[in-house]
Amino acid sequence: MTLATASPGFWAGYWQSLKSLDVEEPIDVYVHRPLAYLLARALLPTPVSPNLVTIASMVIGVYGAYLMVADLPYHWQWAALCTFLGTVFDCADGQLARMRKTSSVIGRMLDGTADVIVTAAILAAGGYHLYFKYGATNVWLGWAAVLFTLVAGVATSIQTTLFDHYKTVFMKLAVPGFKEAESYPEARRRYEAQKSFTLVSRLAWALYLQFVGNQSRTVRKFDPHTVTEFSILGDYDPARAQIYREHMAAVMGTWRRWFGYGSLMIGITLALALELPEYYLLARLTVYGLVFYGPLMLRQRRASARAFAALGVEPR
Repeated sequence: MTLATASPGFWAGYWQSLKSLDVEEPIDVYVHRPLAYLLARALLPTPVSPNLVTIASMVIGVYGAYLMVADLPYHWQWAALCTFLGTVFDCADGQLARMRKTSSVIGRMLDGTADVIVTAAILAAGGYHLYFKYGATNVWLGWAAVLFTLVAGVATSIQTTLFDHYKTVFMKLAVPGFKEAESYPEARRRYEAQKSFTLVSRLAWALYLQFVGNQSRTVRKFDPHTVTEFSILGDYDPARAQIYREHMAAVMGTWRRWFGYGSLMIGITLALALELPEYYLLARLTVYGLVFYGPLMLRQRRASARAFAALGVEPR
Protein backbone atom coordinates (compact mmCIF):
# COMPACT_ATOMS: atom_id res chain seq x y z
CA MET A 1 0.00 0.00 0.00
CA THR A 2 1.43 3.38 -0.96
CA LEU A 3 1.57 6.38 1.32
CA ALA A 4 -0.85 8.24 -0.95
CA THR A 5 -3.31 5.35 -0.67
CA ALA A 6 -2.87 4.95 3.06
CA SER A 7 -3.32 8.63 3.86
CA PRO A 8 -5.58 10.20 1.24
CA GLY A 9 -6.65 12.92 3.67
CA PHE A 10 -3.04 13.90 4.26
CA TRP A 11 -2.23 14.39 0.59
CA ALA A 12 -5.59 15.96 -0.17
CA GLY A 13 -4.67 18.53 2.44
CA TYR A 14 -1.36 19.10 0.67
CA TRP A 15 -2.97 19.97 -2.66
CA GLN A 16 -5.44 22.25 -0.89
CA SER A 17 -2.54 24.12 0.74
CA LEU A 18 -1.19 25.20 -2.65
CA LYS A 19 -2.10 28.14 -4.80
CA SER A 20 -3.58 27.43 -8.22
CA LEU A 21 -1.44 24.90 -10.09
CA ASP A 22 -1.68 27.26 -13.07
CA VAL A 23 0.86 29.51 -11.34
CA GLU A 24 2.70 27.20 -8.93
CA GLU A 25 6.32 26.54 -9.86
CA PRO A 26 7.01 22.83 -10.52
CA ILE A 27 10.16 22.96 -8.36
CA ASP A 28 7.99 24.19 -5.49
CA VAL A 29 5.19 21.68 -6.05
CA TYR A 30 7.49 18.65 -6.10
CA VAL A 31 10.42 19.72 -3.91
CA HIS A 32 9.96 22.74 -1.64
CA ARG A 33 6.26 22.61 -0.82
CA PRO A 34 5.95 18.92 0.20
CA LEU A 35 8.59 19.54 2.88
CA ALA A 36 6.96 22.86 3.74
CA TYR A 37 3.62 21.08 4.12
CA LEU A 38 5.12 18.67 6.65
CA LEU A 39 6.36 21.68 8.63
CA ALA A 40 3.01 23.47 8.34
CA ARG A 41 1.13 20.34 9.47
CA ALA A 42 3.40 20.08 12.50
CA LEU A 43 2.83 23.75 13.35
CA LEU A 44 -0.92 23.72 12.68
CA PRO A 45 -2.01 22.86 16.28
CA THR A 46 0.62 25.16 17.83
CA PRO A 47 0.45 28.92 18.52
CA VAL A 48 3.28 29.56 16.03
CA SER A 49 2.04 32.12 13.51
CA PRO A 50 2.78 32.18 9.77
CA ASN A 51 4.56 35.52 10.30
CA LEU A 52 6.92 33.85 12.76
CA VAL A 53 7.66 31.19 10.14
CA THR A 54 8.41 34.00 7.66
CA ILE A 55 10.86 35.56 10.10
CA ALA A 56 12.49 32.16 10.62
CA SER A 57 12.89 31.77 6.85
CA MET A 58 14.59 35.16 6.70
CA VAL A 59 16.96 34.35 9.58
CA ILE A 60 17.92 31.00 8.01
CA GLY A 61 18.45 32.58 4.61
CA VAL A 62 20.59 35.42 5.96
CA TYR A 63 22.64 32.94 8.01
CA GLY A 64 23.18 31.01 4.79
CA ALA A 65 24.55 34.19 3.21
CA TYR A 66 26.94 34.58 6.15
CA LEU A 67 28.13 31.00 5.72
CA MET A 68 29.09 31.79 2.11
CA VAL A 69 31.98 33.91 3.39
CA ALA A 70 32.63 32.20 6.74
CA ASP A 71 35.97 30.52 7.39
CA LEU A 72 34.50 27.11 8.18
CA PRO A 73 34.92 23.61 6.74
CA TYR A 74 32.33 22.89 4.03
CA HIS A 75 30.90 26.40 4.45
CA TRP A 76 29.57 26.39 0.88
CA GLN A 77 27.59 23.22 1.47
CA TRP A 78 26.25 24.51 4.79
CA ALA A 79 25.25 27.72 3.02
CA ALA A 80 23.44 25.65 0.38
CA LEU A 81 21.58 23.72 3.07
CA CYS A 82 20.49 26.94 4.79
CA THR A 83 19.35 28.42 1.48
CA PHE A 84 17.29 25.33 0.78
CA LEU A 85 15.77 25.24 4.28
CA GLY A 86 15.04 28.98 4.13
CA THR A 87 13.12 28.41 0.90
CA VAL A 88 11.14 25.57 2.49
CA PHE A 89 10.22 27.83 5.42
CA ASP A 90 9.33 30.58 2.94
CA CYS A 91 6.83 28.20 1.33
CA ALA A 92 5.53 26.95 4.69
CA ASP A 93 4.32 30.34 5.93
CA GLY A 94 1.78 30.72 3.13
CA GLN A 95 0.68 27.11 3.32
CA LEU A 96 0.16 27.40 7.09
CA ALA A 97 -1.87 30.58 6.59
CA ARG A 98 -4.04 28.93 3.93
CA MET A 99 -4.55 25.85 6.11
CA ARG A 100 -5.68 28.09 8.98
CA LYS A 101 -7.56 30.41 6.58
CA THR A 102 -5.72 33.36 8.12
CA SER A 103 -3.99 34.84 5.06
CA SER A 104 -3.43 38.56 5.57
CA VAL A 105 -2.04 41.55 3.71
CA ILE A 106 0.55 42.09 6.46
CA GLY A 107 1.66 38.48 6.09
CA ARG A 108 2.14 38.89 2.34
CA MET A 109 4.05 42.12 2.90
CA LEU A 110 6.31 40.48 5.47
CA ASP A 111 6.88 37.53 3.15
CA GLY A 112 7.94 39.83 0.32
CA THR A 113 10.21 41.77 2.68
CA ALA A 114 11.89 38.55 3.81
CA ASP A 115 12.50 37.52 0.19
CA VAL A 116 14.12 40.87 -0.60
CA ILE A 117 16.37 40.76 2.48
CA VAL A 118 17.49 37.16 1.88
CA THR A 119 18.22 37.76 -1.80
CA ALA A 120 20.13 40.97 -1.03
CA ALA A 121 22.18 39.20 1.66
CA ILE A 122 23.10 36.37 -0.71
CA LEU A 123 24.10 38.82 -3.45
CA ALA A 124 26.16 40.87 -0.99
CA ALA A 125 27.96 37.74 0.19
CA GLY A 126 28.48 36.64 -3.41
CA GLY A 127 29.93 40.02 -4.36
CA TYR A 128 32.22 39.94 -1.32
CA HIS A 129 33.45 36.47 -2.25
CA LEU A 130 34.03 37.32 -5.90
CA TYR A 131 35.86 40.54 -5.03
CA PHE A 132 38.50 38.67 -3.05
CA LYS A 133 38.60 35.71 -5.42
CA TYR A 134 39.20 37.74 -8.59
CA GLY A 135 40.72 40.84 -7.01
CA ALA A 136 43.58 39.01 -5.35
CA THR A 137 45.84 39.74 -8.31
CA ASN A 138 44.05 42.73 -9.85
CA VAL A 139 41.87 45.07 -7.80
CA TRP A 140 40.03 46.30 -10.91
CA LEU A 141 39.10 42.74 -11.77
CA GLY A 142 37.72 42.41 -8.25
CA TRP A 143 35.54 45.49 -8.67
CA ALA A 144 34.43 44.22 -12.08
CA ALA A 145 33.29 41.02 -10.35
CA VAL A 146 31.30 43.10 -7.85
CA LEU A 147 29.67 45.06 -10.69
CA PHE A 148 28.90 41.79 -12.47
CA THR A 149 27.19 40.51 -9.31
CA LEU A 150 25.08 43.66 -9.00
CA VAL A 151 23.99 43.61 -12.64
CA ALA A 152 23.12 39.90 -12.47
CA GLY A 153 21.19 40.54 -9.25
CA VAL A 154 19.16 43.37 -10.76
CA ALA A 155 18.41 41.33 -13.89
CA THR A 156 17.26 38.38 -11.80
CA SER A 157 15.14 40.65 -9.60
CA ILE A 158 13.37 42.02 -12.69
CA GLN A 159 12.62 38.51 -13.89
CA THR A 160 11.11 37.30 -10.62
CA THR A 161 9.23 40.59 -10.14
CA LEU A 162 7.53 40.30 -13.52
CA PHE A 163 6.61 36.68 -12.86
CA ASP A 164 4.95 37.85 -9.65
CA HIS A 165 2.93 40.40 -11.64
CA TYR A 166 1.70 37.97 -14.29
CA LYS A 167 0.94 35.39 -11.61
CA THR A 168 -1.20 37.97 -9.78
CA VAL A 169 -3.11 38.97 -12.93
CA PHE A 170 -3.67 35.31 -13.83
CA MET A 171 -5.08 34.50 -10.40
CA LYS A 172 -7.17 37.67 -10.31
CA LEU A 173 -8.90 36.74 -13.57
CA ALA A 174 -8.84 32.93 -13.53
CA VAL A 175 -9.05 31.83 -9.89
CA PRO A 176 -12.33 32.28 -7.98
CA GLY A 177 -12.06 34.00 -4.62
CA PHE A 178 -8.59 35.44 -5.16
CA LYS A 179 -8.33 38.72 -3.20
CA GLU A 180 -4.59 39.39 -3.00
CA ALA A 181 -4.15 41.63 -6.06
CA GLU A 182 -3.14 45.16 -5.05
CA SER A 183 -1.82 47.95 -7.27
CA TYR A 184 0.42 50.78 -6.06
CA PRO A 185 -2.40 53.38 -5.61
CA GLU A 186 -4.39 50.89 -3.50
CA ALA A 187 -1.33 50.02 -1.41
CA ARG A 188 -0.52 53.71 -0.93
CA ARG A 189 -4.06 54.52 0.24
CA ARG A 190 -3.95 51.64 2.71
CA TYR A 191 -0.60 52.81 4.03
CA GLU A 192 -1.83 56.39 4.53
CA ALA A 193 -4.94 55.14 6.34
CA GLN A 194 -2.90 53.18 8.90
CA LYS A 195 -2.62 55.02 12.22
CA SER A 196 0.26 53.31 14.01
CA PHE A 197 3.38 51.37 13.08
CA THR A 198 5.91 49.13 14.72
CA LEU A 199 9.52 49.13 13.57
CA VAL A 200 8.97 45.87 11.70
CA SER A 201 5.74 47.01 10.04
CA ARG A 202 7.30 50.31 8.98
CA LEU A 203 10.21 48.46 7.35
CA ALA A 204 7.79 46.06 5.68
CA TRP A 205 5.70 48.95 4.37
CA ALA A 206 8.75 50.79 3.01
CA LEU A 207 10.00 47.74 1.14
CA TYR A 208 6.50 46.74 0.01
CA LEU A 209 5.66 50.16 -1.44
CA GLN A 210 9.05 50.30 -3.14
CA PHE A 211 8.48 46.83 -4.58
CA VAL A 212 4.93 47.53 -5.84
CA GLY A 213 5.94 50.88 -7.37
CA ASN A 214 9.02 49.44 -9.10
CA GLN A 215 7.02 46.44 -10.28
CA SER A 216 4.41 48.64 -11.93
CA ARG A 217 7.04 50.75 -13.74
CA THR A 218 9.03 47.71 -14.83
CA VAL A 219 5.95 45.89 -16.11
CA ARG A 220 4.88 48.84 -18.26
CA LYS A 221 8.31 48.92 -19.93
CA PHE A 222 8.35 45.17 -20.52
CA ASP A 223 4.75 44.81 -21.67
CA PRO A 224 2.64 47.90 -22.50
CA HIS A 225 -0.37 45.68 -23.22
CA THR A 226 -0.85 44.30 -19.71
CA VAL A 227 -2.79 45.73 -16.75
CA THR A 228 -1.11 47.29 -13.72
CA GLU A 229 -4.30 48.63 -12.11
CA PHE A 230 -5.93 45.42 -10.90
CA SER A 231 -9.20 47.04 -9.84
CA ILE A 232 -10.29 47.47 -13.48
CA LEU A 233 -10.32 43.69 -13.94
CA GLY A 234 -13.47 43.27 -11.86
CA ASP A 235 -14.56 40.15 -10.04
CA TYR A 236 -14.08 36.55 -11.14
CA ASP A 237 -16.28 35.41 -14.02
CA PRO A 238 -16.03 31.86 -15.47
CA ALA A 239 -16.43 32.96 -19.08
CA ARG A 240 -13.78 35.67 -18.78
CA ALA A 241 -11.51 33.25 -16.92
CA GLN A 242 -11.72 30.78 -19.80
CA ILE A 243 -10.85 33.49 -22.33
CA TYR A 244 -7.84 34.58 -20.32
CA ARG A 245 -6.61 31.02 -19.79
CA GLU A 246 -6.79 30.32 -23.53
CA HIS A 247 -4.45 33.21 -24.27
CA MET A 248 -2.15 33.03 -21.25
CA ALA A 249 -1.76 29.40 -20.15
CA ALA A 250 1.14 28.60 -22.48
CA VAL A 251 3.26 31.63 -21.65
CA MET A 252 2.49 31.25 -17.94
CA GLY A 253 3.97 27.77 -18.21
CA THR A 254 7.30 29.30 -19.23
CA TRP A 255 7.18 31.86 -16.43
CA ARG A 256 6.48 29.36 -13.67
CA ARG A 257 9.02 26.78 -14.85
CA TRP A 258 12.01 29.10 -15.16
CA PHE A 259 11.52 32.60 -13.76
CA GLY A 260 9.96 32.29 -10.29
CA TYR A 261 11.51 32.72 -6.87
CA GLY A 262 11.55 28.99 -6.20
CA SER A 263 13.46 28.34 -9.44
CA LEU A 264 15.91 31.08 -8.51
CA MET A 265 16.54 29.66 -5.04
CA ILE A 266 17.02 26.06 -6.15
CA GLY A 267 19.56 27.33 -8.66
CA ILE A 268 21.37 29.24 -5.91
CA THR A 269 21.26 26.17 -3.67
CA LEU A 270 22.89 23.96 -6.31
CA ALA A 271 25.45 26.63 -7.23
CA LEU A 272 26.50 27.00 -3.60
CA ALA A 273 26.69 23.25 -3.06
CA LEU A 274 29.01 22.98 -6.09
CA GLU A 275 30.95 26.12 -5.03
CA LEU A 276 30.22 27.78 -8.39
CA PRO A 277 28.06 30.85 -7.64
CA GLU A 278 29.59 33.01 -10.40
CA TYR A 279 28.61 30.50 -13.09
CA TYR A 280 24.99 30.56 -12.01
CA LEU A 281 25.01 34.37 -12.00
CA LEU A 282 26.49 34.27 -15.48
CA ALA A 283 23.73 31.93 -16.66
CA ARG A 284 21.04 34.22 -15.18
CA LEU A 285 22.60 37.23 -16.87
CA THR A 286 23.14 35.66 -20.30
CA VAL A 287 20.95 32.64 -21.08
CA TYR A 288 18.03 33.72 -18.91
CA GLY A 289 18.41 37.33 -20.06
CA LEU A 290 18.37 36.42 -23.74
CA VAL A 291 15.22 34.33 -23.31
CA PHE A 292 13.60 36.96 -21.09
CA TYR A 293 14.10 39.92 -23.41
CA GLY A 294 13.74 37.84 -26.56
CA PRO A 295 11.11 35.15 -27.14
CA LEU A 296 9.45 35.44 -23.72
CA MET A 297 8.88 39.19 -23.99
CA LEU A 298 7.49 38.86 -27.53
CA ARG A 299 5.18 35.99 -26.56
CA GLN A 300 3.97 37.82 -23.47
CA ARG A 301 3.23 41.05 -25.33
CA ARG A 302 1.25 39.21 -28.01
CA ALA A 303 -0.65 37.18 -25.40
CA SER A 304 -1.47 40.27 -23.31
CA ALA A 305 -2.67 42.26 -26.33
CA ARG A 306 -4.94 39.45 -27.52
CA ALA A 307 -6.25 38.51 -24.08
CA PHE A 308 -7.23 42.00 -22.98
CA ALA A 309 -8.67 42.86 -26.41
CA ALA A 310 -10.84 39.73 -26.16
CA LEU A 311 -11.89 40.76 -22.63
CA GLY A 312 -12.61 44.33 -23.68
CA VAL A 313 -10.17 45.70 -21.08
CA GLU A 314 -8.09 48.77 -21.89
CA PRO A 315 -4.76 48.61 -20.01
CA ARG A 316 -3.77 51.78 -18.18
